[in-house]
Amino acid sequence: MKMQPPLCRSFLALLLLCCSCSKKNDNPGPDNGGANRNYGAGVIYYDWANDGILKFKLQNGTISVQRQHTSGDNGWDISLDGTKMLQSIDNPDDYDSEIYMLMNVADGTVVSKFVRQSGYASHTHPLLSPDMQLIAVPPTFDDGLIVLDTKGKILYNLATYQGKKIEGNVNWMPDKTLVFSIGNNLYRTNSTFTQGTLVKTFSFSEWGYLSVSRDGSKMALAANNHIWMMNADGSNLVQVTSSDNVEIMPLFSPDGKYLLVGTNYRATGPYSHIWNMAVIPADGRRYNVNEGADGNVVPLVKQGGDSPETCDEEMCWR
Repeated sequence: MKMQPPLCRSFLALLLLCCSCSKKNDNPGPDNGGANRNYGAGVIYYDWANDGILKFKLQNGTISVQRQHTSGDNGWDISLDGTKMLQSIDNPDDYDSEIYMLMNVADGTVVSKFVRQSGYASHTHPLLSPDMQLIAVPPTFDDGLIVLDTKGKILYNLATYQGKKIEGNVNWMPDKTLVFSIGNNLYRTNSTFTQGTLVKTFSFSEWGYLSVSRDGSKMALAANNHIWMMNADGSNLVQVTSSDNVEIMPLFSPDGKYLLVGTNYRATGPYSHIWNMAVIPADGRRYNVNEGADGNVVPLVKQGGDSPETCDEEMCWR
């Protein structure tokens, strides 16, 4: 994609522009024919290079550092209420384990800290349950889908389902059940993680980056280079982005009305990739995320900035 000069100098200014100008009614946004472009409050957390985990405040477009990058940092998650952060880091005393830390977002104080065996060089990306009482660890080469408490006690280790290895696309549902994938099949567990129900069989050659809206009614995923959305029961699967490039990692806003998406996904080395960040309505319509192509697509531009923010690992919207 050829980068073009952005239409405004800041994310906040672009929001104001979108509030005063809407597209014609054949491409309305989610609110009154596209008249309201207020993407709401909240914070978007994201990784960027050696800067660490950054936080973008949507109310004013400012950026600050949530956690400075430290060698050995692995996956992380922020609780739905924005008060706790879960961070996994390498254990300097044991190559086959990691240290999990549950911290207060406000001041970084540690609430809980424990060592978890993760297998040889397995860097994990743990996920906090909606009530912050459980941790789900997506499968690694050595382990299945693991559920543990915030003190480190392993409660469940789900290695296989119906004789097949659980692969990934793990996410919590609001009722503390989990969704996971095996091949092109997406399943949902019961509350005791002893049974699973088929949600959807996809026909994509590749798919991933599954996201669930906070109320559990919608899901979004990346497939065939673009973003798709469907109901939580697997019905009404629709493509919601188009472009000349690749989109990844859709994430719902806290109110479920919008999606944060990674746009212009591109390689920067043999094992590294980066992408830009933009917000689109989560209304089931398709939006062209090529830069400047659709006024309903809002690039995440910081106050005083002139280009979209870039991410290279994880994102979340709280």
